[in-house]
This record gives sequence, structure tokens and C-alpha cells, in this order.
Amino acid sequence: MSRKSTLMLTFVFILSIIIFSAGFVSAQRNIVSMSMNQDIDTIDPSKTTDWTEAMAILNIYDSLVIPNPDGTMAPLVARDWDYSEDGLNYTFYLNEGIKFHDGRELTAEDVVFSFERMLDLGQGYSWLWSDVVESVQAADQYTVEIRMQEPYAPFISTLPWLAILNKELLLENEVDGDSGQEWLLENDAGSGPYKFKSWDRGTELVFERFEDYFRGWPENPVDEVRARIIYPDSTVLSEMRTGNLTIGDHYREIETYNRLDALDGVNIETAQTGEIFYLKMNTQKAPVDDIHVRRALSWAFDYETFNEFISPGTEQAQGPVPQVIPGHNPDVFQYEFDLDKAREELAKSDYEPGEISIDFVYVEGMERQRRLGLMFKQDLEEIGIELNISSETWGRITDLASSVESTPHITNIYSAANYPDPDNYLFSAYHSSAAGTWMSMEWLQDEEIDELILKARRTMDREEREAIYHEIQDKLVDQAPSIYVYSLLKRYALQDYLEGFEFVPVMSFEYDFYKMSIAD
Repeated sequence: MSRKSTLMLTFVFILSIIIFSAGFVSAQRNIVSMSMNQDIDTIDPSKTTDWTEAMAILNIYDSLVIPNPDGTMAPLVARDWDYSEDGLNYTFYLNEGIKFHDGRELTAEDVVFSFERMLDLGQGYSWLWSDVVESVQAADQYTVEIRMQEPYAPFISTLPWLAILNKELLLENEVDGDSGQEWLLENDAGSGPYKFKSWDRGTELVFERFEDYFRGWPENPVDEVRARIIYPDSTVLSEMRTGNLTIGDHYREIETYNRLDALDGVNIETAQTGEIFYLKMNTQKAPVDDIHVRRALSWAFDYETFNEFISPGTEQAQGPVPQVIPGHNPDVFQYEFDLDKAREELAKSDYEPGEISIDFVYVEGMERQRRLGLMFKQDLEEIGIELNISSETWGRITDLASSVESTPHITNIYSAANYPDPDNYLFSAYHSSAAGTWMSMEWLQDEEIDELILKARRTMDREEREAIYHEIQDKLVDQAPSIYVYSLLKRYALQDYLEGFEFVPVMSFEYDFYKMSIAD
């Protein structure tokens, strides 16, 4: 072989490697990997409740409406809707030609089935509608009519949580009348922009782009999403540094975000949110069934030290409704760190100093919560209260929340805006009928609070509703079922080639991968 031929072959070989490598990198950049600080328990949309599950559902399924960045609702499966003046009748007009992942068309019958399945199972977000929806009917193939038992002012804002399922597919895979529950453990029945690919429980959930999605696709879309469970912040840092992670989630320590911000090619996005961090107290379990003990605990928490040194960049929450949510009461009483006032409350309780022992549970791997517990323990020792600190996995905590007996005295909980309305924070946490989930670990059973929450739900006049919500907030702070620690400033670490990431004030909807793309 001549020297010229050899050089030509060498050039072709090198060029092929370059082209192959470029193609490989490009393909890899269309695979987005994100971290999650907790496991996923289910991908059945009728059962989901927390942020990791919601992230999966909003990408795999479609709903009638979808939230905008300003909290208003935009059409999705429903192209339009209207409702009667008395707030009792809603009509939704569906887009035609929407395909499920198996190619069947989405119709009004699927919407009816999804609503009825949610209510029949009585899990997940069924509490949003179980006491207010009277009937759901298909007027024709593309029209859904919903009749309410009573006016329900936040109704449209709750509908992003109605994931629409493929009725025929689930009935084909039904086992002993379970409406497809067993089948949905490892499959999906959605029409969303992504479809289920694989799930290694405790490690990673993967979903891939649905090419026939009815809204079409932008240029350079995200082809595959790998949602990885990563507990240590150090692992998030190293994986972002090497490029193995595209998104570092929003539940990491401030020091971690500062170190991520120093990395080349990594941007930190921030957003003031409607998310609150609580210490939820089981009001049905001694000794925190005593209102004076709960008030003492509220006085004994050092809000300033926590928000300045343990969680920099956050600020003390003022009551159960975040400041950014319309209906927040700016005049609601606010506890501060005062051990003398804590002692005064304890003196009014049924307990003597040294008699009180309280279990304090935080989410495994959450260093900020662990440090909070240690700070709280030290201060409580000053007033004769013993704090027993332990951690549990998120899945275990949701199990513990299912009964009064198993719910700990105090549990660390983040509460996000499932829908941008005070009802989001008040009904799910404090109405008696909502008890038994991680959102309601206070187990508050108060008839007056129940009546006021329902009254606000039924009031269509905005100013009148807000006045009722102000009263509810005053009464809750007085009863002290929760310690309102801080309002969350969310931070996200993003590789700089990811475009389209946008915060939405509804839990997990910033992780809408349909809106994202890969920069050229």
C-alpha cells in the first residue's frame, strides 16, 4: 500500500472517530439525568402524593389543564371550559385526536373513567374532589360535564392532578376488579409527552419521549429522562462535576449549591416558592396532645438561628399559608424563640419538667433536618424536654402517617403548592377528613376549623373567601398543631446546555421536560 493510501485511510479512520464521538456526545446530551432526594413509591396517578411521584406523573400523563408560571391554568386536554354562575356545573371541551401511548384516541370516556377510578380508590389526591364532585359524565365523545355537590372555588386549580388514563387498556389488564392497579406497577396508561421505559426501584426511573405527542415537539427535545435517587449531596456534586447529572434537585444543602455554582458549565436557578417547611405535631398523641406543650415547643424553636446558620437564604414562615399565596394573613401571630415563654406554657400543661419525652423523625439523608433536630434538642433540654431524634426513609414515613398510633410526635415535612390557593395548605393538613396521609400528620380533629375550611371552599366571592382564610390562620396558629419553620427559596443546579427550565408554583411542574431542550 502506498504512503498516500495509508495516509488517506488514517485520515478517514480519524474522521470517522470524530464523527462517531460527536454523534455519541450529542445523543448523550439528549438524555437528561436528574437527582431525587427520596424514593418513588408508586407511578399509579390515582395514588401519588409527593414531589418525586408528581414529577413522573406530569411527564407520563396529561390532565385537562396545566399550570402556567404565574399560577393560572392553561388548556391541555381540554381546549376550553365554562361553568354556571352558581358554580355547580362545569363543561369541558376536549381536543380531538389525542393519542395514548398505545395509539388509541383519548375521549371523554377516559376522563370519566379516570375521575371515577380516583374517587373509587380513595387514595392520592382523591381528597381534592371526594366531598365536592357529585357526578362526571360524557355528554359526547369530546365533551365532559361535571356536576358539583356544592360550589368549590378552587376546582379548576386542582385539575392538574387528574391524570387521564387509558380506560380500555386498564380494563384489559384488570385483575380481580383492581382497575389495573397491579399492571400499573410496571407500566403506564398515559398520553403524556413521555412514556414509561424502566424502573429499578430504589435506584432509577426512566421514561422516554413519545414521538406522537399531540402538541408536537420543539427542536432538540429531551429524548430520555433518568430520575436517579441520590441521597448524599457529595454524590450530586461529583456527578454534576463529571456531567453524569443534568439537574441537581431542589432539596440540597446551601453549601452544596454554592459549590455547584463554582463548577464550569453549571448554573444555579433560584425561585421564591409557595413551599413551607413544617414540624408537624401529632395532636392526638401524648404529650403533644396538650395544647400548652405544643405552644411551648413553638416558643422553644430558634427560628433565627436556623434560618441564618443552618438554612441560609430562607426566612421564617408566617403561619400555614405562604406569603406568596393570595389569601395569606399578613397579621397572623408569629412565634419567636423565647424559652421563658416556653416555660410559662409548660407550667400550664399537665406535665412536670423532666416528664416529657418526644420522638422527632426526619427524612433519612436530609442533613439540614438532622442539624435542625440537634439544635432543637439542645434548646429543649433547657426547659426539661427530652427529644429523641431518629431518621426514616420517605416511604416509611408515609406508611407511619397512615394511623394515629404510628405517626410520630414530630415529623419534618415540606409542603408544596399542589394548587395555588390557601385551600391547598389548609384542607389537606387540617381538615378531619384528610387525616391519614403525610400531609396531615397533625391529626387535627376540630369541628370549628373543619366548618371554616368548608365555608371558604364554598364561597365564590374572593374577598369573602380571603376573610375566612385569615380567621382560619389565626385559629390554627393559636392551636399550634405545627411549627412553621420557613418558607423555601428553591435552588436548582442545571448544566448550561439545558434550556427551557422554568419554575411553576405548583409542586414538581418545573420538571416538565416537554418544555426543555438541548442547546446546539
